[in-house]
Amino acid sequence: MLELKEEKRKTIQDIIRNLSKVTNKVEIVDKNLDEIIDFFDKGYPYDEEDPQSIKIHSLRLRLYVNVLKKRKAILQIEMVSSNALLVDFWFSGDDFDEPGWDQIGIKKEEFSGFTSFLIDLYSVYEFKIGGIAIEQDILELYGFGETYPNECYRYENFSPDYFLKESTNFLNIIWREKYKKLSYIPYIHKRIDKEGILIEMGNTYP
Repeated sequence: MLELKEEKRKTIQDIIRNLSKVTNKVEIVDKNLDEIIDFFDKGYPYDEEDPQSIKIHSLRLRLYVNVLKKRKAILQIEMVSSNALLVDFWFSGDDFDEPGWDQIGIKKEEFSGFTSFLIDLYSVYEFKIGGIAIEQDILELYGFGETYPNECYRYENFSPDYFLKESTNFLNIIWREKYKKLSYIPYIHKRIDKEGILIEMGNTYP
């Protein structure tokens, strides 16, 4: 979850540019970056027949990411409130390779590579919270259950209280203590650079 501190176009440009700083090599497949950024910046109406309809600001970027192996991925960015961006890296979670889809399966013993990738992203991007989950995203950890965009998902509204008390399907979470110090964490955890805490949520990769 990233805070939208500046105008949308510059924020997205910065996110994409900083992919080159990630230790795990990230290659951008799409060549029409300006068009993709324009589409996000302008947005599109939730209801095309309603001129007053709220606008959706969203993009998808095709990537290759080296997580132990060179893997296909999708970078999905959604503006979920007026000051918060949901940033997702999607990987295929199948156990087996899919040569026809140019997709490499993920074995249980390779999961540590994704944890390293999450830590790597944390070192580059100043996000409040990040995590690894199967078919879930960080919005689940707000505990609201509302569709977005919605001002309930404002950046300052996220609190660790929910995910520390409620069971989740997340495997690992990184919380930045700059936003709130955690005095009690009921899970295995360790502190990392930049005021981060890597928390093992007790779930395991299938």
